[in-house]
Amino acid sequence: MNPSPSNRRPEPSRDQEPAAGTRPGVGSSARWAWPRLPGTLRAATVWWGMLAVALVVFAAAAFANHQLLGDGTDRSALVVLGVFLGGLAVVTGWGVVLLLRGRLSGRTQLTTFGLIAGLPLLFRGPRLMIPAIGLLIGVLLLWLPPSLRYFKAQARQARAARRREKDRLQGRQRRE
Repeated sequence: MNPSPSNRRPEPSRDQEPAAGTRPGVGSSARWAWPRLPGTLRAATVWWGMLAVALVVFAAAAFANHQLLGDGTDRSALVVLGVFLGGLAVVTGWGVVLLLRGRLSGRTQLTTFGLIAGLPLLFRGPRLMIPAIGLLIGVLLLWLPPSLRYFKAQARQARAARRREKDRLQGRQRRE
């Protein structure tokens, strides 16, 4: 049975903050519904997804080159590179999944990875400037104003939880 339009709850606009204690985009009838992301977060999700796929391709290329080299050469560096790039692809892919679900932890994870990897690459010469700019564009997309508005309530709740934990630990130290 389809509910009539008068029985439906009004959908919040994309600029409104989600209600406190709720995840954005998840209604009572849709248990695993995906949140409605602002355009900047959708673009960031696609951007970081493409970077994760590129990391998988480079990891596969490292393993393939390992197989192509003959037995007379040292091939362990290609295996290490493939494992490293595969690990980065997993971390980036997990951040994309969290971002798709509208989680603040996804933005934090991808920002941390983008800054830690992107800033040093930026100053390592012209060849590495292209991947560095790609990472930093991804970070920029995560911190544009529509993204900030979307994560505002979650950031406020995380700050309050850290403050409560800090107060709890300080209270325990005073009693001891």
